[in-house]
Amino acid sequence: MLYLTKFIRSSGVRTLAACAAILATMPVEAAFAKATDPSTYQDSCTGTSISGATLTAVCRKKDGSLNTKTAILIRGIDNANGKLSYSRNPNAGSTYQDSCQSLGVFGATLSAKCRKRDGSFNDKTTILIRGVDNVNGKLTYSK
Repeated sequence: MLYLTKFIRSSGVRTLAACAAILATMPVEAAFAKATDPSTYQDSCTGTSISGATLTAVCRKKDGSLNTKTAILIRGIDNANGKLSYSRNPNAGSTYQDSCQSLGVFGATLSAKCRKRDGSFNDKTTILIRGVDNVNGKLTYSK
């Protein structure tokens, strides 16, 4: 019994209790946000196109019908010296569209010719669009 009393009064138990209290106050959505998960929209959407940072598609609803058109801004993709790359913050707005041309999308793969620091353009660079799902006919970011 003496051991248990000493253990309860120890700083380890207080630290554990403090950590538990902090975790209890975290929003559940923040703990499970998955902006870096692979996209799944390409499994149920057709006619995908890209204009700047806007991805557009026709997506299937839960009842099987097709939505006429849905669009979403692509997040977290930049141009790093002629190559498409992920931003440090996956929820940040994309900037690749300011220095890339000949944009294309096939499935969840974005392709472009991007400007290098020396002003020339690369042949082609590709990157996966992450975290975009079809939710009842609407392009939406994963939560």
